[in-house]
Amino acid sequence: MIKPVKVILDTDIGPDCDDAAALSILHALADRGEAEIVGVTHCTSSPWGAGCIDAINRYHGRPDIPVGTLKETGFLDEDIYRKYNRHLAENYPNRFEGGMDAPDAADLFRELLAQEADHSVVMIAIGPLRNLLHLLQSGPDRHSSLDGIELVGRKVERLVVMGGAFPSGKEWNFEMCPASAQFVAEHWPTSIMFSGFEIGRDILTGGPLFTHAPADSPVRDAYERYLGEPGSRNSWDLTAVLYGVRGLRDYWEAVTGGSVQVAADGETIWHDTADKGHSYLVQRMDPETMRELLDELLVSRYGDGDLQRWQK
Repeated sequence: MIKPVKVILDTDIGPDCDDAAALSILHALADRGEAEIVGVTHCTSSPWGAGCIDAINRYHGRPDIPVGTLKETGFLDEDIYRKYNRHLAENYPNRFEGGMDAPDAADLFRELLAQEADHSVVMIAIGPLRNLLHLLQSGPDRHSSLDGIELVGRKVERLVVMGGAFPSGKEWNFEMCPASAQFVAEHWPTSIMFSGFEIGRDILTGGPLFTHAPADSPVRDAYERYLGEPGSRNSWDLTAVLYGVRGLRDYWEAVTGGSVQVAADGETIWHDTADKGHSYLVQRMDPETMRELLDELLVSRYGDGDLQRWQK
């Protein structure tokens, strides 16, 4: 019997609809017994992120998943980054309609990690890394006598980061907060797998939501509000979640034995001369087949159906 992968997901849900699909796919993997969702956190200052996350969790039948949020102001909180998260938080049942009343993400990380077995949790980050920065910089508290780096080193198996471009290049998540990406790359005490911009770029998913999901689906709603019409979107966050749960399989290969350096402007550079436990993904499965796999997971709760019009 498959032992489910314990996952904590950190997401900037709101600026892009692929975060909503990534969370939905994590639920689909949990439905299959492949994953256990330990908690989900939001990593921007938007007061609507936690409610949006909770609404999607509730829609998927898991209303009790712990949810936290970044307790800062002014980080990616402009209207351009609220294309759907405010609407979902205000129009779908959730615990956090008031916004910032959700727990602090770094404190929630510490609480959840302290309760888990050693080296048992996979953390997946699909947004800027401010919450992870605060976790690493945290000190001993009521949850654990360990500081943040010690706690992560004891409880986390590995970190999966959707960020950067490889072997070198720029990507939005790191460009939005280079300092946090630099700190995590330099100080994170377990292995890190980087899923770069190029991994999800050519895999366009989400179209079947408009033919399979009902109108009251918050994930379909997120896509429609982000895109403005039925369509599909690149799969940056979906692929990171899939790797976090299933690993390489025949989907990807890994470049290992080196380290990722993050420049002051967020650019990533791969160095193969110093092994810091870093790796990055390289696509193995062709994009069309991967798109089919992800779309089937995305609409699996709605039963079988003809996906062909979205697989051309």
